Amino acid sequence: MSLPPPAFRTPPEAAHVVVVGPVRNCGATIAREVAHLRNILSGFASVSFLLVESDSTDDSVQQLRQLAAQVPGFAFESMGTLRERHPTRCARIAICRNVYVERLAADPRYARIDYVMAADLDDINHGLTADAVLSCWRSEVNWAGMTANQRLGYYDIWALRHPAWSPVDCWAAYRDIVDVVGHRQAMEMCVASKQIRVPPEAAPIEVESAFGGFAVYRRDAFVTGRYVGLDADGEEINEHVSFHADLRARGHRLYINPAMINADFTEHTYHKTRLGHLRKAVMWRVRGTADSLHCREQLEAAIDAIKRRLAGSIQHPGKLR
Repeated sequence: MSLPPPAFRTPPEAAHVVVVGPVRNCGATIAREVAHLRNILSGFASVSFLLVESDSTDDSVQQLRQLAAQVPGFAFESMGTLRERHPTRCARIAICRNVYVERLAADPRYARIDYVMAADLDDINHGLTADAVLSCWRSEVNWAGMTANQRLGYYDIWALRHPAWSPVDCWAAYRDIVDVVGHRQAMEMCVASKQIRVPPEAAPIEVESAFGGFAVYRRDAFVTGRYVGLDADGEEINEHVSFHADLRARGHRLYINPAMINADFTEHTYHKTRLGHLRKAVMWRVRGTADSLHCREQLEAAIDAIKRRLAGSIQHPGKLR
């Protein structure tokens, strides 16, 4: 028997939710993604969508128009081509994310929304279930945001900030140490070693920032944040970190919800599987041999070709936007 939500939380059956997310080159998959999310969120009072597209080279806009005509409450906005003016990926994503933040804050059509579901719509959430989402409502912590977990190993280290687990930008740390210890050790130190398994039955983990491909926010907290994809020096940063800093500055608390599993693994944690671990060991051995034979550049090109072929055989690995 499921427990009722705490008094400070709107019950799911009375809560109006909106799914938001940036999309690019989603034409082949977006209808399936929307159908999946509509299905697992069907227990809420209403479900709407507000997606922001940019830089697609396929039929994404046409597919989004069809969904807008067919799916009640489905809306999208196309930003056209941002790449020429904003060549950095996270800068573009931040622009798109801020469009729906500002729309939710100002557009009266979204005034009744209680919760915002931020989703990456690139197949990362294929393992998400209704019960996983509803586990947020069974939690006793007074959260403003709850983010997803993955069964075999938490992958989203770049968006993660936790004083003990991952207190700094993992890629900035990598760049600081790679010339000292080499690529393999730097990757293990700064990224892979932090991709730990968090058991689904574990208690919520309070964080300064996290994402993991899916998050649930109270609307009143969500609209107080803004995404930033570049630092003051023009260097690329993860856009979720600034957004969550804004929320926390206003007293809102954020957690990873270990029970909100959205995937077993992603392409970033494929090495946690048995086959992936073997492949990783082989690749490092081959790279070491290539270095000793001074043919690393040619080998890297061959490895990239092999990875593309292997990636095609992995079911639902999750993809970068």
